[in-house]
Amino acid sequence: MDVTGLHQRRGSLRPQELLDAIREEQAWMPPPPPSRKYSDGDGAAGPRHQISLSNPGVLPKLCSCIPGIILFPLMLSVIATAILSQQAFYWITAGLAVYTAIYTTNLSISCAIGAWRMRRDARRDWHGKLLQLQERNPEAKEVMHIVFLPNYKEGEDMLLHSLETIGRSAMARESLHVVLAMEEREGQEAKDKAERLIQKTSHLFADIFATFHPPNLPGDMAGKSSNCQWAYRKALQRFAAKIGKLDASKVFLTCCDADTLFHPQFFSALAYQAFCLPMQERVWSIFQPPILLMRNLFSSPAPTRVSGYGTILFELAGVTNQKFAPHMCHSTYSLTLALASHPLVDGWDRDVIAEDHHMFCKCYFASIWEQLQASETGSASESDVNSRLLLRPVYLPAISYLVETDDGWLSSIHARFQQARRHSQGVAELAYVFLQHCHLLMSERANRLSWSSHTRILGVAGKMASVHIIANMHSMALIMAVVMLVPGALAWLSSLSVSEILQSFAEHGLQGVLSPPSLSGISWALFAIFGPIPPMGMMMSAVTYLVVLDTIEGRLTTDAAGSKEKKADGTALKAGKIRALAAPDIQGSAVGQDGLSWWGRLQVFLMIQSDYFGGASVTMLFYGLLPASLAAWSLLRGQGFQYIVGAKPS
Repeated sequence: MDVTGLHQRRGSLRPQELLDAIREEQAWMPPPPPSRKYSDGDGAAGPRHQISLSNPGVLPKLCSCIPGIILFPLMLSVIATAILSQQAFYWITAGLAVYTAIYTTNLSISCAIGAWRMRRDARRDWHGKLLQLQERNPEAKEVMHIVFLPNYKEGEDMLLHSLETIGRSAMARESLHVVLAMEEREGQEAKDKAERLIQKTSHLFADIFATFHPPNLPGDMAGKSSNCQWAYRKALQRFAAKIGKLDASKVFLTCCDADTLFHPQFFSALAYQAFCLPMQERVWSIFQPPILLMRNLFSSPAPTRVSGYGTILFELAGVTNQKFAPHMCHSTYSLTLALASHPLVDGWDRDVIAEDHHMFCKCYFASIWEQLQASETGSASESDVNSRLLLRPVYLPAISYLVETDDGWLSSIHARFQQARRHSQGVAELAYVFLQHCHLLMSERANRLSWSSHTRILGVAGKMASVHIIANMHSMALIMAVVMLVPGALAWLSSLSVSEILQSFAEHGLQGVLSPPSLSGISWALFAIFGPIPPMGMMMSAVTYLVVLDTIEGRLTTDAAGSKEKKADGTALKAGKIRALAAPDIQGSAVGQDGLSWWGRLQVFLMIQSDYFGGASVTMLFYGLLPASLAAWSLLRGQGFQYIVGAKPS
């Protein structure tokens, strides 16, 4: 069975033929594990996939233990050496610090490049460029967007605001089809809310309707992923007539959070950039806007702001620089129907929490499995196999809320911790990557995998480990090092006279003053631990400041189509004239030609500096290491995760 051939010609099939082709493609796949029971409703959400951590057997259980096997021994080694051998503890901490310094430097530089690209692309009239492309290539007019807006107990005003920003797109009336993915367990309120939202916004879009994901479906884990899969199936049914007339690579599915504010030109930029690619590259692409958690930046608690800064750095740097390892899609992303309907993808999996990372990983390995299957049937060349999937940035930001409640500072801190627990459940995707890799290594065609394929798979796993484990362990070790060093150093300094301190400074410099004799053998370790902190903090805070300032002053939210003065390529000539068109959706924004005053800019800069230097390590500990430990422990015990919706300000 040539899966590749069917997948490539899928775009020319009619709806019933498309469904028949999907069934034919799936015929070569083994059936679901017999220990699972499925109802009719479960079947409507899509067939079970072969490779899953939920499958019975020894291998999925062993792979589920990998995050804990990495995390807990590392934690124990840091704690044990701090008690038994302080010198060994400082050298371990120094190693973590050096790794973090290199990693953070790469993040800061890549993020600065990404910030420049966001500013550049926000000034371009992407819809104008798309219209020009469609004049040259009439096939580019055949475009359809389907936007999934999964939500559960979200505020109606917030959802309305999100829909209105989607409706600002110049493609909205002609090409945008919105799916309000509601949860049936929310009750009658969900149906009433959906009806009111549709009534208020139906004039903005080509179509909008609501789906209601049933509760307690066998195999479903409550959350965004299972909801998206239900909405995806319902959308295929509703839009079958339209989809059947289009190439599946020209139908774009966008999954977003309920509080996402899209740039007015995002969908035009997505279509333009996608149609500039050859069809096969377009199929094997996931499109990602930079995620900026800034809608309520100034009212959020400082520890929560630091986590938002981390998201800016990690996500913007990740989409900008993928030379070392592929970056995974996050929160809001787009892909073609051709990729989503691939037999090895078949939409979103229903048994996961971190749906965004999981969708990327599943698509990443689907490309490899497809090539191995094609080589098995003799329809592929004997060249080494590597994944064709690429995450392609669309440098127009998607802006969302930080977690915050209306019940005060402590309540917001607790709500952010609850969300951090959900985010840390993404550590399960580290286990999923190893499970997929093990299956590849055990396959008959494992010798077809290139060395670069193995290294990039390990790069994906390494990126997850860096976020969920290494960075958090460094914060823990750093806090422990400070606790161990400061009391002894202060006691030693208090025992010296002024003349002894001056003499030590004259002979050994500042290191002689701050290093007690007992620590002389590990002075280089101490320098490695604490030396990188000032330059790391300065780089991160400087890049963060640039992104924050550009956002609140409207440089990243402006619709360049509002400018009458543009170059031939659609780039606006004078940003100052169009900055006033930026929608005042961001708390603290200063829309207008002049933006913030010098005093306002200084206040923003000092706030960011204070947040970083005052609580970054503590934030990593309580929003990073502790939730990651709970998630890894749950995986070791084989427990399911609970989906937790982050609170938003009203």
